[in-house]
Amino acid sequence: MKNKQEFDWNDIRYFLAVAAEGGLTPAAQILGVTPATVSRRIDAFEHAVGSVLFLRRQTGYVLTDEGERLLESARPVEQAMLGFARQTDAGASGRWVGTVRVATSEAVAVNWLAPRLSDFVRQHPGLRVELLTGYNLANLSRRDADIGLRMTAPSREEEGDYIAHHAGAMAFAAYVAADTDIGEGGWRALPHLNWSEPLAQVPMARWTASTFAGSRAVLLTNSMNVMAMAARSGVGLAVLPVSIGDDDPRLKRVEPDQIVCARDLWVVYHRDLRDSERVVAMRDFLLAAVRRCGGDEL
Repeated sequence: MKNKQEFDWNDIRYFLAVAAEGGLTPAAQILGVTPATVSRRIDAFEHAVGSVLFLRRQTGYVLTDEGERLLESARPVEQAMLGFARQTDAGASGRWVGTVRVATSEAVAVNWLAPRLSDFVRQHPGLRVELLTGYNLANLSRRDADIGLRMTAPSREEEGDYIAHHAGAMAFAAYVAADTDIGEGGWRALPHLNWSEPLAQVPMARWTASTFAGSRAVLLTNSMNVMAMAARSGVGLAVLPVSIGDDDPRLKRVEPDQIVCARDLWVVYHRDLRDSERVVAMRDFLLAAVRRCGGDEL
């Protein structure tokens, strides 16, 4: 490939995403754009550097030898660019305007955080919240989000880069539809729901599998909202956050005082953003909101 031209530095992100994910669609999901956009940016990047960087196959995108060589140089460049962006953002003190991106799970976002954001918006009228949900943890080093409310503490590899505050815990209990007749066989004889991959190993799923060993779940899902709706509709027993189940008159606990498990909640952000006004404002809001709930009631 010839006719090199100056490239868009942002295209390094597209190159690294496709190299990591092996295809346009998964890379697009990470980048928050369409597969067509990723394809155009990769084509433009290859034209700019004057080399074919990927073999296009039906099974996905595979790096060429030249792509492999460029990959080693691109990674530190991306980290330097992201570090510069974080430092610039953190240095913008005193500006209570802009967007703060918060990453959390679907269940926390829908059932707990979104209903409380009106308080944050009133307190900080110059800030806009971008609420991102998903099953995978947002990469805060890559600026997938500014701050996360999540059930996993930073890994050993992340500890040096991230600041984490333990906010409390999310308690889970077993629920069925309010009009369910548990009967003489007890609640263990009822049909049950459970988690599908990639959540089949979370504590709620393990408790359910152990409690109903030898009995197949009638529904598997990776969505807390689907599980809650199915339980309300009488499909079967589901393990849900008490913040969902206890406040819903359509549900009832199978054991009034039983807590199946509790998962720690962490407010996490990159160390480079510790002085960012936007991040500090959201951090303080999240910590205060969780603690007002008593932590273990969330």
